[in-house]
Amino acid sequence: MTHMFATRPRDALLAALLPHAGPFVTVAATSRAWASGLFDGARHRIAIRLEGEDAAARAAQMAATLPEADLPIPRGFVADLQVTGRLEGETVIVAIEALTIDDAVEEISRVARRAG
Repeated sequence: MTHMFATRPRDALLAALLPHAGPFVTVAATSRAWASGLFDGARHRIAIRLEGEDAAARAAQMAATLPEADLPIPRGFVADLQVTGRLEGETVIVAIEALTIDDAVEEISRVARRAG
């Protein structure tokens, strides 16, 4: 199994959220390494502030559809994602928790190609 820095999949996850969230600013983002008997990955907690007049509608749409969305990230995949909270008012903040898994097969292939 590979050991990937948690920030790389977190950054990829934030980029994958953009088509679903629209314009946003990251308010907080933490990640920690995660592993099971078969997989390595990272757990992420993210809070984003949605920008624009339709922010509340996009937050509701995210809560309804994001847990089932296919979010592509390089060298891995999103195994689980939940919208864990929404704060609406003058600003709209959405809290997300996600588990990303490293794609060890792709990483091994890349290392093997580099080794020649």
